Amino acid sequence: MRRAERLMWLAAAGWLGGWMVLATVSPAAAAYPGANGDIAFVSTVNNNAAIYQVNPDYVGAAGAGLGTAAGDAAATTGLTTGAVDAEPFYSPTGDEVFFSSDRAGGHWAIYEIAQSPPLAPSATTDDATELSQAPGTLAGSDYAPSVAPDGETVVFNRNNSALYTVYASTGPSSACQLYKPRHGLAPAAGDGSDSRAVFDPVDAHELIYVSRNGHLHLLSGIPTPSGTNPCGVPRKSLTDTDLSTHMTVPAHCGIHGAFDANPDWSPNGTEVVFDSTRCGGHTLWIVTLGTNPSAAPLWPGLDAPGQPIDTEPVFSPDGNYVAYSQPVNGSQVFDNEVDQVGSPLTSETDLSLSPGTPINSQPDWQPTLPAETPEAPYALLLPVVGLVTIGALLGLQRRRRARRAALSDDG
Repeated sequence: MRRAERLMWLAAAGWLGGWMVLATVSPAAAAYPGANGDIAFVSTVNNNAAIYQVNPDYVGAAGAGLGTAAGDAAATTGLTTGAVDAEPFYSPTGDEVFFSSDRAGGHWAIYEIAQSPPLAPSATTDDATELSQAPGTLAGSDYAPSVAPDGETVVFNRNNSALYTVYASTGPSSACQLYKPRHGLAPAAGDGSDSRAVFDPVDAHELIYVSRNGHLHLLSGIPTPSGTNPCGVPRKSLTDTDLSTHMTVPAHCGIHGAFDANPDWSPNGTEVVFDSTRCGGHTLWIVTLGTNPSAAPLWPGLDAPGQPIDTEPVFSPDGNYVAYSQPVNGSQVFDNEVDQVGSPLTSETDLSLSPGTPINSQPDWQPTLPAETPEAPYALLLPVVGLVTIGALLGLQRRRRARRAALSDDG
């Protein structure tokens, strides 16, 4: 946690039970990622792919009404509208949402929108700002944004070939290439999914991305974002590690022909959850990073064919839950689910809007931060008696100087 301290000296002294206080006040600093907030996701509930948010009070609450028309309406609010929007990603403070959209003349670009207030149900426009391309221009097709812990450096997939970054407060003029993998990036689906690169929430010098052959890669050596984008980085200063090749997995599983996708970091930066077709199914996995990274199914026993198809996992900000998408009745109509890490898979909660009707997918979990409160000041207590003594000595010194000056004038 970064912290700036400002020194404040009390200019006036007073009698406070025989003591005077000199204090330094340290402003509160926010922690990242934070407590569990809303869950944003993409839904076609109103016949266009827009971003919605579900109220966290309904997550895991028995009888909350999710899955019914009335319960869904009460639990959710709209965030964007009027275009095909995809891949929502919250800022570290939870105040902004970054997403990709084809609203700019039919080509894909990266946008930013404030997390609140929610849109009215009848709204036809929103207040999103285009970040990666100047309005009216066509610089490429940009998909799947995520943001570094600084809340400003946004990384995204351009043209399925290179990682680009843009500085959010600067906008399109700061967009530039960070890294171009030799084998390209995993191709974005029609809505930009599958191709996200994600910064480590603890160490912004590294990120996870998915290569075109469906392998997870750890890219490290990225310069610390400090008001400008980490672009123009020589390839030799970056280290690209193929995690999918180096993972230790159960003996009956392999990587040949498998496709790993949709990675997300744990809040402490030690694990990555992802979906994979290894072991004959399409399930959620988790890899513990380190010298010898090891991977296992997120829920024990789900490492064989015939298991439920789960995809697009994201950790909750407190690290205790995973939200993900799952097809409905075997079709490719996705609903959002959430389950507590370590709990049986049968305990999942459905977060969808009218399940089975719209397509609901691509969840992300908002971190919420506590309200800032002043920290207890550091206090230096000095006896007033001592201050009075010092004042007397200074007064005596002034009188002596005045006396010497008077004697000099008399001479």
